[in-house]
Amino acid sequence: MKFSADDFRRRYADMPDAELLSLDRRELGDIARQCYDVERARRGFEPVAEGPEASQQPVEPAEEAPAEPEPGLDADADQQEEEELAPAAIFRMRAEAKAARERLQAAFVPSFLENDDGRFRLLVPGSYLVQAREVLKV
Repeated sequence: MKFSADDFRRRYADMPDAELLSLDRRELGDIARQCYDVERARRGFEPVAEGPEASQQPVEPAEEAPAEPEPGLDADADQQEEEELAPAAIFRMRAEAKAARERLQAAFVPSFLENDDGRFRLLVPGSYLVQAREVLKV
């Protein structure tokens, strides 16, 4: 399974402002970062400065955000730049796997749980693998 720009767009659009603003842009992959920037702009937040002084105060949007995808996020780019999923951990018990997934979600790491013949694989986009393993202490 791969994450596309559409997956990131939907995920960020569903996040409350505080959750979106708590994400560290520097930890996102290229596609996720582009989608994050678009969602911030859509909500009227200032662009993120590259340094720690980045402002997260809302500003009045100049105009309604376009419904069309931003340049570089078209369907062709989605297909070319989808991210491969990687297993962050494998569990034998569903309850353990679900608890681990909840920890990842609390850390804003997108994840999917896959039942592989009695083993539960917790999958994350490759760009989140190190972060996921740190959260899970794997």
